[in-house]
Amino acid sequence: MEILDYRTINLNRINFSDPVKVKGNCLLTKSSYNYNNTQIPIYIQTPRMTSINGLIMNETRSYIELEINRNHVSFYDFINKLDEHNINITYNNSEEWFEQKLPMDVIDDFYNSPIKMTKMNTYPTIKFKVPIYKNKKGCDIFSDTGNPIEPASIKKNTDVICILELSGIKYYKHRFECEWNVVQIKAYTNDNVVRECMVREELLSDHE
Repeated sequence: MEILDYRTINLNRINFSDPVKVKGNCLLTKSSYNYNNTQIPIYIQTPRMTSINGLIMNETRSYIELEINRNHVSFYDFINKLDEHNINITYNNSEEWFEQKLPMDVIDDFYNSPIKMTKMNTYPTIKFKVPIYKNKKGCDIFSDTGNPIEPASIKKNTDVICILELSGIKYYKHRFECEWNVVQIKAYTNDNVVRECMVREELLSDHE
């Protein structure tokens, strides 16, 4: 797996296939990256970011929402530039892909960015899908010491680094969005913190 540096990715080297129908009654344009004259999957690594509410899991979906603070300016810019690129790609290919030339203002209105602006004086957030649901696990999770851990270990305010896959652009009836999936998480859970043993030997019986 080749991990690309999002700070040096050339957006013009991202290729999108023609849309194909996928589960959920939607269309997906699969993406790849032209790397040394070879088309490779697009994997990037996020900065170390703080989870807003931990790893959220339910019957239909799982996701993680992360805070974008002052240390993440370059990552924020990358996501915004990719969003703009996706809008332009859709506009330029709309006639071929959807058999009609869609106006730019309509495409812009329909685009759903993963970045969410929050209340005043708080940082924006970004949400990514995590393929863990109904006992199916498509994402490996490790502690900062490299040991595998359970999804429940990622709680509110846990710092994480994610490996993301850019699958492509997904088109629904009245919206479309960049399809990111988390394929691996490194969570800083403080598992290596020394804990005090609470067992008191003097409370044991003579036999014990």
